Amino acid sequence: MDTPPIIDCHVHLYAPEVARDPSGWGEARGENGWIACVAPQGRRSLQGWADVDRLLADMDAAGVARSVLLGWYWEKQDTCDEQNAWYLEWVRRHPDRLSAFAAVQPAAGKRAIEQAERMLDAGFIGFGEMLPQAQHYGYDDPWWHALLELAASRGVPVNLHVTDAVVVPTHAAPRTPLEEVVDLVRQFPDVKFVLAHMGGGLPFHETNPRVRAALRGCRYDTAAVPLLYEPRVYRAVVDLVGAERLLWGTDYPLLTHPRDTREPDLMRSLAEARAALASELERRLVLGGNIATLCGIPTSS
Repeated sequence: MDTPPIIDCHVHLYAPEVARDPSGWGEARGENGWIACVAPQGRRSLQGWADVDRLLADMDAAGVARSVLLGWYWEKQDTCDEQNAWYLEWVRRHPDRLSAFAAVQPAAGKRAIEQAERMLDAGFIGFGEMLPQAQHYGYDDPWWHALLELAASRGVPVNLHVTDAVVVPTHAAPRTPLEEVVDLVRQFPDVKFVLAHMGGGLPFHETNPRVRAALRGCRYDTAAVPLLYEPRVYRAVVDLVGAERLLWGTDYPLLTHPRDTREPDLMRSLAEARAALASELERRLVLGGNIATLCGIPTSS
């Protein structure tokens, strides 16, 4: 049996000028929440930086066949458009290695929806990472609902940031009310939600039959898991919800093992996930098969 391609479903990437001066770049665009995440005052940042060439080199070193570039939860639609333009260029340059979700700011109203449609027409394969609390709209916002309806009609997934309810909130991880996430999923059963960061612990609530029924169509990704949970969380979540609902993602180039390295890395996150998965079938699904099926990504030439 051929070895299936490994796909990282959760990567954020920026143009080189952003890494040179994150604070200045963010200030010029009014992205104060993002600055607080990547260049916090008074404490060490966990943000690593990589350009496209560095990402591809790290993918090669780890044996990762493809990365899915996710947008950030920007406060301004102009910044979404800027990041989407980078992604469009990079995906067109490396179509066999990169795919992209579109960044969208629903608070921009009709313009955001029109831009979202254009990105799908250009070949983007989903929306996100979305975070209403950071983007200043509510779960009941009509333009947010319009975006979800667009995602359902076009059959593309939406990656939604979810924070564990017992974690102290920060700019990078503002509190996300889990009950509102569950209600949203119930309201939009046709949307292919990917709940990032192990869904903020929602898989553990699926031991409640009513919650499990509501979330049965959702997937969970593993982005930033080494910063949030012990490695045994992979095994626990697979046992609770099934390997077919877990997607391996890293949050690259976030520094997910900051005690050991100050450089972005894919190898250790991949090794931890692989070690926790008990069978070749589980590894095939979690490490690439699930996101390929969800997004229609080809897995063979």
